Amino acid sequence: MNTVITLEDIRAYAEVDYIINHMNQRYIDMLPKKLVNFFHEMKDPDYEVKIDPHKPLQSQNLSDYALELIALMHLKYWCTDEKRKQELYQMMLQNDSNITEKMYEKSNIDAVFENFEHSTKEKKESDSDFSRPREVQTINVKKENVEEETGEKSLLEEQKLGFFARIKEKVLSFFSRNK
Repeated sequence: MNTVITLEDIRAYAEVDYIINHMNQRYIDMLPKKLVNFFHEMKDPDYEVKIDPHKPLQSQNLSDYALELIALMHLKYWCTDEKRKQELYQMMLQNDSNITEKMYEKSNIDAVFENFEHSTKEKKESDSDFSRPREVQTINVKKENVEEETGEKSLLEEQKLGFFARIKEKVLSFFSRNK
């Protein structure tokens, strides 16, 4: 099985590596060396991480994946209180179920068609109000101006001309161009 690591992933690893390297040594020692080395080796070396140590991590514009990794490390390695571990684990499960539910709502075919039918019914109901006259916008344009600008007669006038009259007009326009 092949694993694909995206650019977003290696940037998240760079953010996690930056955070780990700026933590108290006591917390770094709680992590397995393989995990610390993984983040160090797999990070994007060109990605510049900017973190203000005086602000909480949630307000640092970190990627969601980096925050998830930090939360998992906190749950697995740094949290020593079993009651707090269970609370965090339940929060993670709840977040996961919320995300799954939202994804189901967005991808549920029945709901998509139901919303479509509902929106088209509303549109039809709003369009079918015949108690008020519709607003019509008219534009007054002189025929001569249209002929002068386009050099052609309107479609309605062309339909009025007979077949032979149109041929005659085309031949005359051909000779008038060659002069």
